[in-house]
Amino acid sequence: MSKGTGTLTTLGRHLERRAISLKPAVKRVGVDAWFPYYAGYSSVFVREALAGLGAEPGWTVLDPWNGAGTTTAVADANGCDAIGFDINPVAALVAAARLERSSNTAHSAGLANEFLAVAGRNELDVASDDPLLEWLSPRVTRRYRRIEGAILSLLGTKDGVKVNLQSETPPPFSAFFILCLVRAAKQFARMKGNSNPTWVTPERPGDTRTETFDRAFLAMVATCSADAEKAALARSSVRSTASTVSLADARELPLEDASIDAVVTSPPYCTRIDYFRATAFELAALGIGPDGERFRALRSGAMGTNLMRRTTPDVGSQPSVVRQLLKRISKHPSKASSTYYYKHYLQYFDDARRSVAGIGRVLKPGATALLVVQSSYYKDIPVPLGDLYSALGEELGFRSRVVLRVPVRRVLALINPRAMQHEAERWYSEDVVALQRVA
Repeated sequence: MSKGTGTLTTLGRHLERRAISLKPAVKRVGVDAWFPYYAGYSSVFVREALAGLGAEPGWTVLDPWNGAGTTTAVADANGCDAIGFDINPVAALVAAARLERSSNTAHSAGLANEFLAVAGRNELDVASDDPLLEWLSPRVTRRYRRIEGAILSLLGTKDGVKVNLQSETPPPFSAFFILCLVRAAKQFARMKGNSNPTWVTPERPGDTRTETFDRAFLAMVATCSADAEKAALARSSVRSTASTVSLADARELPLEDASIDAVVTSPPYCTRIDYFRATAFELAALGIGPDGERFRALRSGAMGTNLMRRTTPDVGSQPSVVRQLLKRISKHPSKASSTYYYKHYLQYFDDARRSVAGIGRVLKPGATALLVVQSSYYKDIPVPLGDLYSALGEELGFRSRVVLRVPVRRVLALINPRAMQHEAERWYSEDVVALQRVA
């Protein structure tokens, strides 16, 4: 049985007393700025959530939708063995980089210069179909790939074979330098202005001199090293941890039964945000272009995707409140409600059900999962996601309840001008849903 104590009511009171902020700061700094996902929660929330769960050094803490790695970074700093999964290679790269110890990154300047020296001797050229060419000139892309090759040759090999960044997550120290390289390169990319901040497209390939690019890389390494050193000051445990981040699907967790002490996570919201379009530049840097098979497979496989898969899930496996919502959507008079949008929501809740069932399998008896979700609307129909996940948990045999509800005034859905006309009529919240596995 998990070592945590207390009831879900006690947990809710703890979170309310602490008056924690779920959302990260609007202006993120330090390691939180390495990749500021729209979706996510603050490091303070994770610390208080773990405290409320009674977490101790040595616990195994899971985040199956790990994103940029807030849960894994905070749990690791508290002496827990953190496990993070995500299907997006960019998210996994960022999260892995955040696990690197400052004792290593403090000595990164000399190593970064060595990468540049090795890159200078590297005759690697750029393939004509390299997706980075949509964003950067051939000169900058060539330099990028040569530095990337140097990093992987020295820090990112297994049995003499370089890590494939499209399908594998490099070890933390290698991930740290690759992330610095990606962030440095993005400074020279020219993006189109877009009213939707999650839809990123190139205007034209950016260019600069090789020497300028090298200096940008060294400066980024220095900045991120300082960020890592500052983050290390927040470590509350000196325990040696065995934390990992890798690519995996929350619907098919590669973990043993009853092996996890706690889960702190945030599944994709039911808002049709395309997280892969939002990371288009970073995916291109990892060799994944928008027209490639890998990109399409990632988008199609993502929970909450706006792409429809070929199989139709069974609506009968959903709790009654979800079935009622789906029925209301199917009967809505707006265009495609009974076809595309009904199928989209059914697909989302099928993914949610499979994922929650998997979480229940890996949790220890008596252990708790905390899910942070945000309410939304389909047209004029409320989608109270916290309540729906709570009902889903009950259906799957959990003790379940919303332990914290925080009003949210501004949400990304309101970037659509047509949605703004209903803003005064709508009420949004971020909810913390607790799912406790029955002992």
